[in-house]
Amino acid sequence: MIRLKSIYKTMLWGGLRIRDFLHKDTGELTKVAESWEVSTHPSGECLIASGEYEGKTLSEYYDAVGWDQAGRYAMKRKRLPIMVKYIDARENLSIQVHPGERYARKHENDGGKNEMWYILDAEETAFIYLGFNRDVTKQEVRTSIKNGTIEGLLNKIPVKKGQVFYIPAGTVHAIGAGCLICEIQQTSDATYRLYDYGRIDDNGKPRQLHVKRGLEVLNLKRTPVPMVRSISSINRKAKKMLGVIGHLTVTEYNASGEFTYWCPDAQFGVALVLDGEGKMKSEEGVTRVEQGESWLLTSRHYTIKGKCRVVCISY
Repeated sequence: MIRLKSIYKTMLWGGLRIRDFLHKDTGELTKVAESWEVSTHPSGECLIASGEYEGKTLSEYYDAVGWDQAGRYAMKRKRLPIMVKYIDARENLSIQVHPGERYARKHENDGGKNEMWYILDAEETAFIYLGFNRDVTKQEVRTSIKNGTIEGLLNKIPVKKGQVFYIPAGTVHAIGAGCLICEIQQTSDATYRLYDYGRIDDNGKPRQLHVKRGLEVLNLKRTPVPMVRSISSINRKAKKMLGVIGHLTVTEYNASGEFTYWCPDAQFGVALVLDGEGKMKSEEGVTRVEQGESWLLTSRHYTIKGKCRVVCISY
């Protein structure tokens, strides 16, 4: 196991729950919007925080050990297939959309972005916007952005702790105030901001919108509610399957005792410790884990022992 060092982002809508809820050391930052836990993207590369490669970026680590250790996608692209973030929305995020793979490669020199949201905590009034509540036209969307009425076209979904949502590229969406989310996404930083409530940045200027390109990738069809499921096909006291999307599997373990996690050969795997503490044992030895830590998994299977909640992601 190799511990990773987070990258913190301080957007204007962020809060303090990444520090307070996840017990992460954010230093003197007065607000943290995002904590990038696993990333080889140029916009923010995680560092190795333990072991032989301490201080190296995650990309430098794979340059040394071989990108084939993270699977075919990584070997071809020299990037991990996914990124993992914690997102704390003290205020509403912008209403936005992400491009698919083909469009992003052509116009952004980046990857497409499908993403999955796991609601870690939610205030009583917390919600998300997810898809249109009816079929719309580009002109309707353009007009609603100009008039500040686009929220009326969207599905507004109250959320609670433990829910899981899948947001395919092309789907209009926004995280509402009061949500603390674990976001598991394709490796990409391509975002088209459609509407931002007229907010200004720290320099006193409105934040940039990307309406033209956003409309080019937007799915204008009505999105059924709820769009995607809260998946729990496996729920045997301590083990709950949160999602299976393509080659991506996300499983939560609530350990109060001892359980085994398998990470098959030729797969990339990470473990996120959401709360508690314990030990993870592999053929390489025993490692103590604590709340807020994120670990790169380098062995085939692990025994989790202690009292902790761990999300394991494999690809």
